[in-house]
Amino acid sequence: MQIVSDAFQSHGISNQNAEIIAHYLVLAETDGQLGHGLSRVKSYLAQIKSGKVNISSSVSSEFQGKGWLTLDAEHGFAFPALEQAFSQAMPLVRENGALLVTINKSHHAGVLGHHVERYADQGVVALMFSNTPAAMAPWGGSIPIFGTNPIAFSCPRDNGSPLVIDLSLAKVARGKIMRAKREGKEIPEDWAVDLEGIATTDPERALKGTILPMGGAKGAVLALMVELMTAGLAGAHFGFQASSFLDTKSSEPNVAQTLILIAPPPERIAHFETLFSAILTQPNTRLPGIKRLKKRADVAKNGLKILKDDYTYILSQVK
Repeated sequence: MQIVSDAFQSHGISNQNAEIIAHYLVLAETDGQLGHGLSRVKSYLAQIKSGKVNISSSVSSEFQGKGWLTLDAEHGFAFPALEQAFSQAMPLVRENGALLVTINKSHHAGVLGHHVERYADQGVVALMFSNTPAAMAPWGGSIPIFGTNPIAFSCPRDNGSPLVIDLSLAKVARGKIMRAKREGKEIPEDWAVDLEGIATTDPERALKGTILPMGGAKGAVLALMVELMTAGLAGAHFGFQASSFLDTKSSEPNVAQTLILIAPPPERIAHFETLFSAILTQPNTRLPGIKRLKKRADVAKNGLKILKDDYTYILSQVK
């Protein structure tokens, strides 16, 4: 992780923020979420060099009433803003029982599951949304309006690691298509359509076209909901207004993230286990997130293997 942090510091990011960004990129790599991992370093650094990301950002916050904390990421990376949100929100949600948090002028937030998991580690139920640059058309349309708009949920448990659910409202996260393009691989034909609305296995044509929503029309309306819960509430750009997380050709993405936080009493956390037990008594069932935990355990035992190209590039950026 140190060389990743060093690469960001070499490009003007503060030591504290560089360590935060590096932590989440390496954690994504550890959990097998490679589209949100070290492959992002190159585009992040390019956007720093171009000025698309504000490396001098200072996250500010204010309240909309007593139960709504708003943060302004000032067009910097999302991770430092999410870190501040956690620090400010935890005492407030414990005191008040629930809290709404919105972040505007933000950027790519990585794996949303990582952000909600830390709340559940502290006994707090967390639901998180993020809107992203346009990649999906509204149902029946052909021009991307919504982002892939991920949703994540975490729930504390009496025993063991928290329950974490993390999903994209597209059939597949955009990062997986990007990775297929990078590796010269085809994608399944039900992931996306090209500019002519024809199903394609070519990742490049898919990225120029539109990704299909999970669950058809239902996924599309959920994506609409996320746009309203994030950009709508935070006053940020909707997906069709937001620039890419990957290029240096345009202005800041200015997307948003929203967290709904609830601090349940101990007896409610114990009550959650009733449902989990009912699920696990059936053969061949499991709770979401087991594969993620197994990957973490494997990395802890055997170390993290990364692509040589990623390592070589990151090392070349350390001054």
